[in-house]
Amino acid sequence: MPKRDFARVVISLLLSLGCFSFAIRGEAGVTAQMQSAAPGPVHKQLARLAGEYTTVTKFSMPGATATESKGTAKFTVILDGRFLLEESDGMFVGQQTKSTKIWGYDNATKQYESVWMYTGATGMMKLTGKSDDGGKTVRYSASFNDDSGASQTLDAAMRQIDDAHFVVGLYAKAPDGSAGPSFDTTYTRKK
Repeated sequence: MPKRDFARVVISLLLSLGCFSFAIRGEAGVTAQMQSAAPGPVHKQLARLAGEYTTVTKFSMPGATATESKGTAKFTVILDGRFLLEESDGMFVGQQTKSTKIWGYDNATKQYESVWMYTGATGMMKLTGKSDDGGKTVRYSASFNDDSGASQTLDAAMRQIDDAHFVVGLYAKAPDGSAGPSFDTTYTRKK
């Protein structure tokens, strides 16, 4: 199919879906959907993180000496204020590592959401979270598939310290339920 014809089909389909949505939901439903899709106060709060940072990641494991590694991160507001894109690089276990994370807030579910990808895996880690203190601390549940394909979960948190510092942590549990390995990355805004 030529590109021009394909574009017409896609536009027709989108217009049809819009009309279909209007027919099912009515004007009030479409208005509510549009309001839910618009960035709100939580998105503005996330957008304040935009900028460049230095990072220090501390890896801790019970019974072992903690190690630290340094890196950098850049946060950019994307999709008209709806999401925050993080691009980071640093060292992990002696290897250069890059990561991309997308941070957001879903107005419909009233949950924070994030997706993490990095050069140490081909899968994506998905996080959903809530805050009890107006976004200063967001507690996430993270899920991913391990090397065998089995589903795993971790706890995560983003803690705002002040306008120039915040910490993102990732916490595992040992099989007996006690604290396992953890990562805490402190972000410091570049001046």
